[in-house]
Amino acid sequence: MTTDVKRHRKWTKQLREAVQADGWGQVLEAVEAYEQTSIRIMEELSEMDLSPEQQDLIEKVVVTINHRVNCLSSLDAHGNRPTKDEMAEIADVLESALQPTPRVFPIDLADLEPPPSPEKAPAATPPSLRGAEAVVKDSTGGGRLEIHIEKIGLKDAARYVDPQMLVSVYSEDAGYLEPKVELPASTALNPPYIAFQHTIALQTPLETLRSQNGAVFFELLHYKKAKRKKSVRCWAMLEMDEVREPGPRVLELYAKPCDVHRKAIHLLTEKPLYLHVTLR
Repeated sequence: MTTDVKRHRKWTKQLREAVQADGWGQVLEAVEAYEQTSIRIMEELSEMDLSPEQQDLIEKVVVTINHRVNCLSSLDAHGNRPTKDEMAEIADVLESALQPTPRVFPIDLADLEPPPSPEKAPAATPPSLRGAEAVVKDSTGGGRLEIHIEKIGLKDAARYVDPQMLVSVYSEDAGYLEPKVELPASTALNPPYIAFQHTIALQTPLETLRSQNGAVFFELLHYKKAKRKKSVRCWAMLEMDEVREPGPRVLELYAKPCDVHRKAIHLLTEKPLYLHVTLR
C-alpha cells in the first residue's frame, strides 16, 4: 500500500469518527476531531502525488469541515450548514477522492456563508472604496475582494521553470475559508521580475475575513525537473489591515514553508524585491 493511500485512509477514518461524535451530540469531541482532521489533511496534502482534480476535491472537504466547526462553535447559532447529515456525505466524498470516478461534491460552498447580522445595518462604504471595480457588492451587502497579481521580484528569476502562484485564504479562527487556487504559469520574464497579470476574486466576504482574522497567502511554485514535482520557492501574505482602499501593494517575501499561523516568519532576502499586487 502506498504512503498516499495510507494517509488517505487515515483521513477518512478520522473524519468518520468526527461525524460519529457529531451525530451523538458530543459537540466538544466533534469539534476537536474535525479540527484535527482538517489540520492533518492540510499538513499532508502538499506532500502527496495527486491530480489537480483530486486536490481540489479534498480542499473542498477541508473547507466544509471548517464550516461545520464554525456551526458547532457558534454561540448565536447563525450557521446551521453544513448539517451533521451533510458531513456524513462529505466523509463519503473524501473516501472516494482517490477513485477513478469520485463522488460528486454535494454542496455549493457559496451557500455556507453566514447570513448578515440582522441587528446591524450594513456599514457605509468609505468614499475611497466607492466605485472600486474589485470590491464587488453581493446580494447580502458584503464586499468581496479582487486581487490582481502583477509580478514578483527575485534575484534569480530566470532559473525557474513554469513559475505560478498558489493562493489560499486562511483564518486563525476558522481554518481554510475556501479552496486553494493554483493560477496559470507565468509566460513573461523581465529579470529580476516574473510577470503574472492574473486576477483572482475571493469567495469570502471582507466582513468575514476581518471578523475571523483572515489573511490571503501567495505561494510561488515552480517545477523541479529532477524531482518531477512542484516546489515552493517563497511566499507572501496580505493581511486585512492592508485592505483599506483600492490600489497597488508591495508584499514582503518570506522563506518557505508558508506559515499560515503567522508565528515563524523569516524574510527571504534583504534585497528590495517584493510581490506586487493591486487591490481594486
